[in-house]
Amino acid sequence: IIVLDRRNLSMATNIFVREYIDHYEPPQRATVHLSVKSTGLNREHVHAQVSDVLSEVRAQIESLHDKQEGPVTWFAVSGASTWSWKNDDGVEFSEAVRVKVKFCDFSRMGAWMNSVLALKEVSVWGIEWSVTEHRKKELETWLRQKVVRSAKDKAEQYASALGLHVSSVKTVADKGLLEKNTAGGASSAVIGRGRAGVGRGKESSDTYQFTPEDVRMSASIEAEFLAE
Repeated sequence: IIVLDRRNLSMATNIFVREYIDHYEPPQRATVHLSVKSTGLNREHVHAQVSDVLSEVRAQIESLHDKQEGPVTWFAVSGASTWSWKNDDGVEFSEAVRVKVKFCDFSRMGAWMNSVLALKEVSVWGIEWSVTEHRKKELETWLRQKVVRSAKDKAEQYASALGLHVSSVKTVADKGLLEKNTAGGASSAVIGRGRAGVGRGKESSDTYQFTPEDVRMSASIEAEFLAE
C-alpha cells in the first residue's frame, strides 16, 4: 500500500508502505498432545483404569525425560474431565486426562508413540511443531530487522520512480497502528505451527517416520518515509 502526500510547506513527499515477510524454519521441538480416557458403567472402575494407564504412561515419559539432553525435554499432566449420561444400559461414566510431552528427538518420539498407542485408553489428538524459545527470539529479532530494511527498499523504489530519494524515516509501527496515527516501535513477528507428514519408510520401532513441515514465522510493519 502506498499513499503519496506532497505538502507545500515542507516540499517533501510522504511515502507510506506496508511490508510483510515470511520465513520457514525447520522444527527443533515437537509437543505431543494425548489423552488417557476410559468409559464404563462403573465410576470407580473407570477412574481406576484411567489412573493405572496414566501411571504407566507417566513412567515411560519420566524414563525419557531430561531437560537438557532429551529426548523428552518437558511434559505436563495438565487437565482432567469427567462426565456421565443415561442410555439403555443405565448411567455411563467417562473420565479423561490430558498429557503434553515435548520431544527434541523426533525418531524417539515416533517410537514412544507407537508404544503408548498400544494402550487402548490412549489417543493422540495433535502434534505441535516448534523451535526453541532461544531460537524463536533470535528469529523474531532477525525478521523485524529484515522487514524494516525491506520496507525502506520499497520506499526508495517509489521515491526513485518520482525522481526523488528517501531522506528520512518518520514512523515505523506494528501493522494497523499507523492507520490509527499511533507511532509504534519495531515490527510484529508471529510464529505459526507446522503440521506433521508421515513417511512410508521401512518398518522400524519408529513406525510413523515423521516428516514435519517447517515452522512458519512472519513479520509485518507499516512505515512512513520522507522523500525529497
